[in-house]
Amino acid sequence: MYFLALQSTHMTVLFEVSLSLLILQIIFSVFAYLTTVKIQKDLLTKREQKEQQLQLELANADRKAKEAENKELILKQQQLSSEMKQLREYSSYLDKNEDDLRRFKHDYQNVLNGLKVSAQEGNSKEVVKILDHYTETQFNKKALRKYKGVNHIHENNLKSIAIAKLSKLYSLGLDYSFDCEHDISRIPDSVNILDLVRIIGITFDNAAEESQALIKETGNSNSARIDAMYYQENGDFEFEIRNRVRKSGVATDKISQKNYTTKKHHMGLGLANVKEITHKYEDSMIVNYYVDDGWFTFDLTILPDSESGTEK
Repeated sequence: MYFLALQSTHMTVLFEVSLSLLILQIIFSVFAYLTTVKIQKDLLTKREQKEQQLQLELANADRKAKEAENKELILKQQQLSSEMKQLREYSSYLDKNEDDLRRFKHDYQNVLNGLKVSAQEGNSKEVVKILDHYTETQFNKKALRKYKGVNHIHENNLKSIAIAKLSKLYSLGLDYSFDCEHDISRIPDSVNILDLVRIIGITFDNAAEESQALIKETGNSNSARIDAMYYQENGDFEFEIRNRVRKSGVATDKISQKNYTTKKHHMGLGLANVKEITHKYEDSMIVNYYVDDGWFTFDLTILPDSESGTEK
């Protein structure tokens, strides 16, 4: 009996131990499960947060892209509007000058008839004096030179940029000249016309900015001067622009560097952009610029298609 009681007690203890271990195992399993669920929820929350953040960033990027497109579209519209305004002004300018010349021809004939008596009496000095005075009062010489030579440009992009920049120089009150003696209908095919227009625009803007700085430095509006020209012969195209610069020396080997741009030497960034554009046309475009005797000169030549390896 004692042995049976002892055995029963031992089995009871084992049962209690096993039950305790089972309970602990169940508790641990539940705890592990809850911990796993919590970790998964945390990971899910972080993933959701990351996805939301990515969606937000994508939405912001899309918004910024649309804003950039809208700004670019607005700038293009403003540019087109400005060019249209300048072309209308040019057309009005031609019409007005045609009317002025017709009226001047008619009036001049009357003036000449009125001066016949003085001429017949040998009073030539008086005749010349009166004619000079009449010419000066009837014509604004600067206005007559505003678009001089533009009528020979038949390539629309080259004509538009010339009109736009000459109009700017005129409105700034700068002394300038523009020559285009030969008709220009096209440029060599080796160069993108828009790249050429960008180069011309940059160099005109540089010249205008330097001229304004020179006038401010000297206090003399006559100290600045800009001369530009288009030229074409035997299928090539040449553009040259030069302007007076301030007395401080400009190193031509530095002014085309981006980081060289300062208030003192504004030409750096502009010419860096020009250099970047012209780099694409090393076989078909020749560019030179230099400072000499107070003048900065920029010269660009596009070789004929036959010489640059491009045939029509």
